[in-house]
Amino acid sequence: MATHSSGPPTVPLIQETIPLPELTARVAVLGGTNMEKIQLLVGLALRQVRQQGLVLCLDGRRQKQTEVQFRLLLRGTQSYLSLPPSGEIPDDIERTILSTLSRGLPKHPPLLLLDTVPETPSWARTLTFLLKAGVVLVELLADASQLVFGRYDTVLLLRSDKDAAEAYSKAVGRRASAEAISTIPSVHGLLLHFSQVLPVRLPPLLDE
Repeated sequence: MATHSSGPPTVPLIQETIPLPELTARVAVLGGTNMEKIQLLVGLALRQVRQQGLVLCLDGRRQKQTEVQFRLLLRGTQSYLSLPPSGEIPDDIERTILSTLSRGLPKHPPLLLLDTVPETPSWARTLTFLLKAGVVLVELLADASQLVFGRYDTVLLLRSDKDAAEAYSKAVGRRASAEAISTIPSVHGLLLHFSQVLPVRLPPLLDE
């Protein structure tokens, strides 16, 4: 059923872009190809390290290419953790996460990257604790149904096919149209922060 355009305006197709701003609190990421997701994770991690901040990636999809790039480019023994096939976080890994991130708290806010990590009640409590401590969370979500209202202040949309773009557009209250989402150029995205919709360039893997 057609409706009148009384809701929030949708963003036009991308033209001018800005570099991805510094992220804060809890950020959801939707869309992108497998390689685009990996490049985003590595690009965010490299930017964090260049700013002398601490970063940790939890890989629920267990992508070998993600691990290889983290090991080669970041050269940190505790910058990447692959999760068990269930995707859930065992107690020993959770202790490692807390211990690792706590070392970065007095300095630059630590960055925790989550690639398709299920949110159990126990893990949700841990994430709440980390957020209160000042850790920045960036979560790659599997689908639009995980974009729970009130959980995320910021959403980063990557290019998606038309069906997925329509679902993402609905999930963000039509602040970005399905057409805009499906035509996002590579290494670009739409950053939705409260009422703002910003066309952005994602962090590069090499210094610009």
